[in-house]
Amino acid sequence: MPRTTSSEFKAFLKLPSRGEIKRCYYPFKLDTYGRGCSGDCCYCYAKSVITFWKWDAKNPATADFQKIESALYKGISGFGEYAKLFKDRIPLRIGGMTDCFGNYEKTQRVTLRLLKLLKKYDYPYLILTKSALVADPEYIEAMNPELGYIQFSITTPYDDISKVFEKGASLTSERLKAMKVLADKGFYTAGRINPMWPMYKDGEMAGDPLLRGVQRREFRYFDWSLINMLADAGCKTVLCGFVRLSTRNIKWIKEATGEDVTWLFDPAMKQSHSALHFSAKEKKWYYEKAKEIANARGMEFSVCYDGDEGYETFRYLWANPSDCCNGKGKIRGFKNAFDFENPDFIAKQK
Repeated sequence: MPRTTSSEFKAFLKLPSRGEIKRCYYPFKLDTYGRGCSGDCCYCYAKSVITFWKWDAKNPATADFQKIESALYKGISGFGEYAKLFKDRIPLRIGGMTDCFGNYEKTQRVTLRLLKLLKKYDYPYLILTKSALVADPEYIEAMNPELGYIQFSITTPYDDISKVFEKGASLTSERLKAMKVLADKGFYTAGRINPMWPMYKDGEMAGDPLLRGVQRREFRYFDWSLINMLADAGCKTVLCGFVRLSTRNIKWIKEATGEDVTWLFDPAMKQSHSALHFSAKEKKWYYEKAKEIANARGMEFSVCYDGDEGYETFRYLWANPSDCCNGKGKIRGFKNAFDFENPDFIAKQK
C-alpha cells in the first residue's frame, strides 16, 4: 500500500473564484497533491502565492484517493456541488497549482489511480506537467487518447538551464522524449512555453527608438530552437504565456543563479503586488514570431492567460478564438468548455 503523508490535501476538487474563472476555459481542477511541488521552479508564480501558507517541495499534502473516488461518483451520478459540471462533462484540469506527476507520485500513486478512474468513467481531462513520468508504460495504459490532453510545460531548450530554474522537474530533453512517446501513441500533446522568457531587455525586439544602435545584452534562457524541438517531438499546439515575477521569484532566481533578472524589465511596467511584467508591445513581437515558426512546422498556436489586459489583446493569435488551450475539436472528450458568461456555464463546440 502507498505510504501516507502527514498532511492531507482536502481541497482536491475545486472551481476557482475571482479572475481565473473568467479567463480559463478549463478551470475545473482536480489536484491529487497540493501546497508543494517537486519541480520547485524558482520562477513559479503559484509558489510565490502559496508560500503564504506552507510549501513543501519534497512532501506535499496528498489527497485521499477514497475521497476522490467518492466525489467523482457523486458528481457523475448527478449529486453534489459540481453535479452540473460533471453532467456537461467539463474536462478536469489535473496539475493546476502542483505537478501531479512529481517525485512523490512514484510512491503515492494517487494520480495513477485517478487516471484509471477517469478511464473507467470515460471522462475527459487536461494534464499539465513538467514530468516525464506521465509517459511511463503504466500511465499510458491508464490513459485514453480520446479523453486525455497532455500539456508539457517546457520553457528552455537547454538542459543546464532547466536544471537550475526547474531543479526538481524532468530535464527539457526528458520531457521532449516523453512527449514524443505519447504523440506516437496517439495522444494530443501541447508544448507550454509558459513562462516565456525574453532573449533581451524589454523594448529591444519591438524596436524602442531609445535602444536602437545599443549593443544588446543577451539573456540565455529561451531561443527559437525550442519551437522546432517541440515539432520534432510530435507537438500539435504551442501555448505561450510571458514571464511575470514577484519579489519572491526575483529573490529565488538570484539565490539559484546569482543573477538579478530585474534588468530585463522596464521599471515603468511594474505592476501591483510588486510583480514585474513585460510590455504588451514586446510580448506581441515574441508571440507573432512564435506563431509564425510554429505554423511553419505544422503546429497550431495559442496564448495562455497573459494578464488581464493581455487576455483579449492577444486573442487574435489563438488557433481557436473560443478555446485558448485549443482542445475542442481535437480530442473526442473535449466537447464542452467552461464559459462564465453563459448562463449554463457552457461553451458549446464551435
